[in-house]
Amino acid sequence: MNIIFYEPPIYLKKYIRYFWSCDLADYRSEEIIYFDNYADKYPRLVFQVDDRPQLKSDENKDIPKTYICGIETYPSFTSVQANFSHFGVSFNPFALTEIFKVAPNLVVNQNVDLNDLGYTNLLSKLADAKCHARRIEIMCRFVEDQTTYKRIVNPDVIQIVLNNELVEQRDLFNLQKKYKVTERTMERLFKSAIGVSPKTFQRLARFEKTLALLKSHDYNNSANVGYLLDYTDQSHFIKDFKQFTNITPAQFRRNNFLLSESSAFISKKSSS
Repeated sequence: MNIIFYEPPIYLKKYIRYFWSCDLADYRSEEIIYFDNYADKYPRLVFQVDDRPQLKSDENKDIPKTYICGIETYPSFTSVQANFSHFGVSFNPFALTEIFKVAPNLVVNQNVDLNDLGYTNLLSKLADAKCHARRIEIMCRFVEDQTTYKRIVNPDVIQIVLNNELVEQRDLFNLQKKYKVTERTMERLFKSAIGVSPKTFQRLARFEKTLALLKSHDYNNSANVGYLLDYTDQSHFIKDFKQFTNITPAQFRRNNFLLSESSAFISKKSSS
């Protein structure tokens, strides 16, 4: 299994965190690969290079060949038959609104087919590309073209997100005071930009830090992580973590993940 991450050009880092590719050609074709998808504050685009095999949802339904997925606030899992090639883009939280001109509430916790959004020309170009490097070029040109139009997202929201201010500033009242907006206005701005409230986004940001700390060898137990992140007690920490993953922090640490991309973890394989 080969997963590679590619840096975007500097002028697109406002929108794109990174490109990635995942190519698997070293397993028997009858094997099934499972992805544990945890809550994630970063939207993504996924292009399945081959017509088959195709990603399937936890309800065993086919996932579109090329789709965008907004912020995910709860866990799920997907599966795919072994021997596949995928290309993807990890976006900053407000990017889908700016790039695809889609209402963010329509893509939260959803895999939306790009065909349904009218981007058939982009799909054709991705399908005709002979390598991932060419797909990166196509996506860079597309994002550049899409973001030359009138801005949609409020610049204060962009600044708050890019500067991680909801992570550093846990008191939302102080953030509202800094930007001279009411609680209702701040909530409206966030929902219109990324599809979730500031409080939900703040919880996702703390969960992201939790995953990073639990994967680190510097912390020998989950209690230390909960304390570091200012949880009132261990039970609150575990409850929060399970809401975003369906497992406990201790179970997460024991998992032998093969690979991961953002909050999607390749955890196991089995024969069909």
